[in-house]
Amino acid sequence: MSIQNRDNLRKRTGGTVNSDATSPSDPVINAVAPKKVNDSSSTDYKSGTNWVHAGGIEANPYLFVLVVLSPFLSLLLAYATGGDIINNDWRVTHPLTEMLPACTSDVSACISNTLSAGMSVVPTMEGAKFVLTFMAVALVLERFLPGKIEVGPETATGHVPRYVDNGVAHCFVYSVLFFLGSNLGPCGDSSEQLLPALGDAFEKVGVCEYYTPYNFGIMYDAFESSLSFLNIFGIFLCMFLTYKGLCFPSTQDSGSSGSWVKDYLWGTELYPRVFGLDLKRFINCRFSMTYWQLAGFSFCYRSYVLHGNVMDWGLFFSALSQYLYLVKFFFWEMGYMRSIDIIVDRAGYEIQWGCLVWVPAVYTFHSRFLVQHPSGLSYGVALSLFVLSMAGVALNYAAGRERD
Repeated sequence: MSIQNRDNLRKRTGGTVNSDATSPSDPVINAVAPKKVNDSSSTDYKSGTNWVHAGGIEANPYLFVLVVLSPFLSLLLAYATGGDIINNDWRVTHPLTEMLPACTSDVSACISNTLSAGMSVVPTMEGAKFVLTFMAVALVLERFLPGKIEVGPETATGHVPRYVDNGVAHCFVYSVLFFLGSNLGPCGDSSEQLLPALGDAFEKVGVCEYYTPYNFGIMYDAFESSLSFLNIFGIFLCMFLTYKGLCFPSTQDSGSSGSWVKDYLWGTELYPRVFGLDLKRFINCRFSMTYWQLAGFSFCYRSYVLHGNVMDWGLFFSALSQYLYLVKFFFWEMGYMRSIDIIVDRAGYEIQWGCLVWVPAVYTFHSRFLVQHPSGLSYGVALSLFVLSMAGVALNYAAGRERD
């Protein structure tokens, strides 16, 4: 262990570091318990509750309101980019010049219409099936794709998280599977297949007799219902994580902050695992980042079909830059596993619900919006913006490497 790392550990724990430790799996800290803060919200602190401090949301009512409203806001964003909004007078293409004045002119009707719009986004069996299948494929790849064993930073209690570094393999294998299973793959209609030769090969072995492909635009078609299901799933998952961290944590980096509200929002456990599955990596990376990565092209295909097989180059290059940005993420995934999201933020509502719901709802908003409202950009302009975006991705990767 380097001198700098030992100094950092001293700062975090107030303890001393055993510099003779040679194995990353062996505890190397002789740490004293974190000092208790003389605050009513920290009376339940125990040794091992590192990274959690008294106060927070109890002193910030605005954050509390945001957390309460965020599930509804995510549903509202889903509605605003869906097909039904075209038939309603929402003026989403001119939010400041038309939508806001119309709302202020009749506040009661605006509130009523907003509540009705958000509540119209409800879960369906199709949405639940898509989400659970998406997660199931990610789980299979997480379990069986090989990779080098990497470790994260040691915690104040001596825990060293271990990971199979298979993120890049997951990224490309999942992309290929998503394509192969769709109507653009070998089991789709011959007029839609992108690789007819591959379709002929599959037909010869009879694979497609037992499989019905889904539409490549499924992520747009099922978006509203799947996001509503994810909202419910995410809230109950965070309840489970709160209980798990208090009653049967996976490591000693757990415990209560003394506030049930903060325990639910911030989390009660740093590295929760269920049947050996690292829940933070699975939700943050294997589900959330993969969903974000594939959504752009799925939305682009839906736009292409919706507008009479006309390509929106602005949306296409946006989807491509989005995809490549996430390829960059998976190359840097081990750096992410050593970042604040993982080594500081506990597995609570703020990060787990955020990755399950907020990332799909907000991070894909621009590309979903363009499905119903094409950008109108020419190929040359869209390509120029794409090149500029790639420069940003390169700089982002360079900054990430400096953090490692």
